[in-house]
Amino acid sequence: MERSRSPIRTIGALIAFVMVHALAVRTHAQTAPDTYWVAFTDKASTPYSLSQPEAFLSARAIQRRAAQNIPYDELDLPVDPAYVAAVEGLPGVAVLNRSKWFNGVTVRVESVDALAAVQALPFVATVNVSGGGESLRPALDKFRAPLASTARDVDEALYGSSFLQISMLNGQALHGIGAQGQGMLIGVLDSGFEGVDVSMAFDAVRQRGGIVATRDLVTHDGDVYADHWHGRSVLSCMAARLDSQLIGTAPEADYVLLRTEEVATEYPVEEDHWIAGAELADSLGCDVLNTSLGYTTFDDSTMDHTYEQLDGATLRISIAANIASRKGMVPVNSAGNSGSSSWFYISAPADAIDVLTVGAVGDVENHAPFSSHGPSADGRVKPDVCAMGWGTRVLNVGQDSAVSANGTSFASPVLAGLVACLWQLHPGRTSSEIMDAVRRSASLFSDPNDSLGYGIPDFGAAHAWLTMTIGIQEPVPYAAQVYPSPFVDHFTIRSAELRPAPAHVVLFDAQGRVVLFTRSNAVDGGLLRVDDQRLVGLSPGTYLLVVEQGGSVVRQRIVRTP
Repeated sequence: MERSRSPIRTIGALIAFVMVHALAVRTHAQTAPDTYWVAFTDKASTPYSLSQPEAFLSARAIQRRAAQNIPYDELDLPVDPAYVAAVEGLPGVAVLNRSKWFNGVTVRVESVDALAAVQALPFVATVNVSGGGESLRPALDKFRAPLASTARDVDEALYGSSFLQISMLNGQALHGIGAQGQGMLIGVLDSGFEGVDVSMAFDAVRQRGGIVATRDLVTHDGDVYADHWHGRSVLSCMAARLDSQLIGTAPEADYVLLRTEEVATEYPVEEDHWIAGAELADSLGCDVLNTSLGYTTFDDSTMDHTYEQLDGATLRISIAANIASRKGMVPVNSAGNSGSSSWFYISAPADAIDVLTVGAVGDVENHAPFSSHGPSADGRVKPDVCAMGWGTRVLNVGQDSAVSANGTSFASPVLAGLVACLWQLHPGRTSSEIMDAVRRSASLFSDPNDSLGYGIPDFGAAHAWLTMTIGIQEPVPYAAQVYPSPFVDHFTIRSAELRPAPAHVVLFDAQGRVVLFTRSNAVDGGLLRVDDQRLVGLSPGTYLLVVEQGGSVVRQRIVRTP
């Protein structure tokens, strides 16, 4: 189970805490560009004010904060533009990205002298190397081509063979009541979105203006559609529409496409890009973030992370993921594909405290051997949940057809899209409440493990949970009988409101704590029997019974006898 954590530290302490590498000027930096993280000392002279958030946040972002009662703080203030201008004005220095959450910039320098000039600025607190020149393994493609899979097709007229990955999570329960992501904004941080601007699979989302923004945070060339296929395949799990082949989990949502990953090399500078992307997504008002990326080891081994650092509060990218959640977004992150390697564990920012980390299962809900394991270094349950990532149907490379692919990269967006659909149905809930509902609905919530976490979510159950837990204090009268009364180890509900179909049942104790959340089948005659071992261990007293079926909710007080 998750341990409680102290609140995230102030920005100054954050900077001091995460700067784990001493400044090292490698010899090649004298002749080739190199990248560095530059942390500033303060925001004391910023022209921005927390009383005027419209100067640095979109109207949508402001509305999202207001809906969840999230106050503005110093992290929201942009980096002082005078500091940025001073750095940009130095010969041989280019600012790549900036971070308001960590109060600094990522720069590329052309020489040792240029680096020294940056260090000499009076408002620079620390400088740390975060990148390199050419990769030590330039031929490595970090995203392997999709692999063939034996996953069985499901003959559904609308979804085609993609129905299995949706129905495994009971996502069709949300689609069936009209929730397909309408009005939700999903930020996708990835390696590039090659061909999304021309692919027939994305015609629908393009034609309705559903791709509301794009940004290349790696090369800043303004074109995310010319770089790499991985982001396109990830996006297809959420946004694609191909008749009878592939329907994404949130085909009616809007999207922000952010390129943060450099495929040819692996350096911590990519984490800087990711932080900039998460901050931009926050400013634009994104509700959900999907990240099918993770970081452990690098082309320069002196920069490698260690498992001990994966405690959700040490690595800057993981702290940023926590901040993204605090700002009212739901970050969804792939667990990683190291389950069969010597690393074995999750990667960063999958270790973050307030994210949904997603592992992969196959078509029979079995753990995928490659899916990375938990727990986090501080013992929290990771992954949080699992979705189909072994035989996932995605958009084929270079074709408007579906193909099976393997990787937690695809399990994550399958789930992220349904998170957006769920939140669409419950706009008054906070990001934390949405994540809690997803975890609670999962198959192993009462007995999590290090391979599957809390298990495979049931989004129909998560929807029921959020519906049932509104206004739980007082019962709503309805024509029903509960017997025996008092009960001991089982009870039966009789109501004309119940039809022969599954229903969700939750019991709250007198303090409002959940003591039972289960699903049972009602039968003819409006009868629903609840027979669960957890009832045996309950203390005598009064409980609030809540039953949900097809969107209808009934509540009644019941008593357990000594």
